[in-house]
Amino acid sequence: MENIEKLKVLTGDEVSKIHETSILILEKTGVHVNSSRVLKSAGEMGLVVDLSKKIVKFPKKIVENCLKSAPKAIDLYSAGGLVAAELGKGNSYTANGHNAIFVKDYGMEDRRNATKEDIGRFALLADNLKNFDIVSPEAYPQDVKPEASLLHAVDAIYNNTQKHLYVSPERAEELVPIYEIVKVVSDSPDLSHNPPVTCQLSSTPPLSWEKGQIEALFETVSRGVPLSLLPQPYTGVTSPYTLAGYIAVYNAELLSGVVFSQLINPGTPVIYGSAWSTFDMKTANVLIAAPETVLMRLAGSQLAELYSMPYHVIAPDSDAHTMDEQLSWEKCATAWGAYLAGADLIVNGGMFGTGLMVSFEQLVLDDELFSYIKRIAQGIRVDDDTLALDIIEKLGPKGNYLMDEHTLKYLGSGEHWEPDISVREQYENWRKKGKKDIVRRAHEKVLSILGKKRPAGLPREKTKEIKKIIEKFVSSI
Repeated sequence: MENIEKLKVLTGDEVSKIHETSILILEKTGVHVNSSRVLKSAGEMGLVVDLSKKIVKFPKKIVENCLKSAPKAIDLYSAGGLVAAELGKGNSYTANGHNAIFVKDYGMEDRRNATKEDIGRFALLADNLKNFDIVSPEAYPQDVKPEASLLHAVDAIYNNTQKHLYVSPERAEELVPIYEIVKVVSDSPDLSHNPPVTCQLSSTPPLSWEKGQIEALFETVSRGVPLSLLPQPYTGVTSPYTLAGYIAVYNAELLSGVVFSQLINPGTPVIYGSAWSTFDMKTANVLIAAPETVLMRLAGSQLAELYSMPYHVIAPDSDAHTMDEQLSWEKCATAWGAYLAGADLIVNGGMFGTGLMVSFEQLVLDDELFSYIKRIAQGIRVDDDTLALDIIEKLGPKGNYLMDEHTLKYLGSGEHWEPDISVREQYENWRKKGKKDIVRRAHEKVLSILGKKRPAGLPREKTKEIKKIIEKFVSSI
């Protein structure tokens, strides 16, 4: 954001209270860690470990030192070595969604299982949409061996884009071959140098790390790969029902991951990740687009700012299952909340149905939404040239600004937002062109992009090497 100030929902005192509560949780209650390997390492690193209960407690001083060790800014790179994002430097970067299960095709009432071909097509679409800086597996392909689903998704992505890769694995076993694939594609044996991949990992609320995720954390930070920590408690189920209590538990879990990362590899890049959610007691359903989640998007930013950590949040999100008005206002609210929070990384384009469903058209619509909100976030430039006093004096009352050089100068400059698919014509012109609504226009753009000549894909030798990595992993299952 350039001129728009970040919105805050907590006072400085309230931020401090949440932080101190999280510290007390870590010191007195601790975190359950379901990995003998990590428990052993935790004791060796100075944490307080109860092996019988598998509980790790975190002395305040260690937490504070680890927070100082985490870098304030993180540069991310494409597979080709180009800068993709500079997190922590005041700009917001966006990525498509990840790890859904179902795809909803244009004109179809029901959803279907995602395929590996879908993942490649989503990657190709995101590669050609200007408001997506980073690409993630839009869904888990359901037409491959389930245990290797994410590996196949990464393979499909790299045959359609070289943009920075964002992945969220379930366990260390699948993560290691993914990193091997990234090394093949990027020709980089050291993933900490100009990192072409970011890994998202989650603790298991309340206050627990399952074996797969905590060992994946060790594998990630030992390689110096940027790590986004993303706890996922539910209000009243795996955390207190109150928002303040929820945030305190969430923050404690996240800080435990920060400590592990910095003790294993001091200075490893860590992102304050967030997928704020609530639990609707009436429907027994998790929600990611309720108004409370927007408030917590803003609160989370204040905690990330306290720790001088880059901030990642999910958006634009909706719990709606179809492209209706509810989806529109929820996506607008969550996306705008993310930008007002000053989020460095915003992930979830193309998703709805509480993150379980994706659509090619929705990815295009979210690209347009990001473009719209980015313009608002830029604010209003006020200087002598934009105030245009000399032009106003020159043209005077009843002056014609239409052909003036000042007007021509600012046409196409970004002073006014220029949409790609939004409807802005007069009714009669819109009617004559077929009365196409925004979803139809998005569909036509999807067809236009995916109808182009497909990328050449990876060189044959790299394709063969990736195939061997996947086959080796599958045979070991």
